[in-house]
Amino acid sequence: MFARTAAKTLTPSAARLFSSSSARQTKVAVLGAGGGIGQPLSLLLKNDPLVTSLSLYDIRGAPGVAADVSHVDSASEVNGYAADQLDQALEGVEVVVIPAGVPRKPGVSI
Repeated sequence: MFARTAAKTLTPSAARLFSSSSARQTKVAVLGAGGGIGQPLSLLLKNDPLVTSLSLYDIRGAPGVAADVSHVDSASEVNGYAADQLDQALEGVEVVVIPAGVPRKPGVSI
């Protein structure tokens, strides 16, 4: 009797929510993850459910940023790579985001 009631509550649109296919795996790399834009961007990417693996790279401080970002409670995996590990950071990556830039010089307003 319970099975008939449960079957009636599943509408055709709700039945589509159940999938037998596997989830899409997306690996994203952030080059410049130690900067003022790269750190919050990495945090936002860690919260995105579509990102399953996050590679953080910078010439200085990326492993520390990766340690901080990895404490966010989400299913994605985070790895930090130092300056000499660019090849490992880009291995298997589908999306590369580059927020790195040159800092402003003293006296520059724009």
